[in-house]
Amino acid sequence: MDPSMKQEKGSSAFRMLLILAVVFAGAIFIYQSWHSGRDKGVSKTRLSDLMGSVDTPPFTLKNIHGEEFSSSRLTGKPAVINFFTTWCPACLEEIPGFIEVYEKYKESGFELIGIVLNADAETLPAFIAARNINYRILLGNMETVRTYGGFSSVPTTFMIGKDGKIKNILRGYISKDVFETEVRKLLQ
Repeated sequence: MDPSMKQEKGSSAFRMLLILAVVFAGAIFIYQSWHSGRDKGVSKTRLSDLMGSVDTPPFTLKNIHGEEFSSSRLTGKPAVINFFTTWCPACLEEIPGFIEVYEKYKESGFELIGIVLNADAETLPAFIAARNINYRILLGNMETVRTYGGFSSVPTTFMIGKDGKIKNILRGYISKDVFETEVRKLLQ
């Protein structure tokens, strides 16, 4: 083998390692910057810190008509706050069960709030109509996600007691039966 080719291969390998090191360091920097900066202006709250003895974090969000809804309107009521997106298969799959359970228990004072994280006021009405959603849907934002512990997956669902405290946090798909069991616990 020609010595110049050997040197060229070594040089190429060194350049590749250098590029990988720079990319890796950049990824770590971006992650740490995002992770440490995501709570600026918002109290640093983890999901586990929200359960049981902490009041539900307050929010004011708009619905599809531009009207504001404040979480203070949930005071004294058992409620569920479900964070979702319109593209998430698990989110879409749990909606029919939510509709059925909400219809069954809304007369008992139960409130169900869906907070959509990826839609806007123009596209959301068609989404709601196509699925016959009968509960309140609000337009969410990252500030609200951070206030609720900065969760990183949807659906994420918060079960809120009449006392305004978070009783349970469910991550991922919730079957109708599990959802109804959780709602019945809130109504007791």
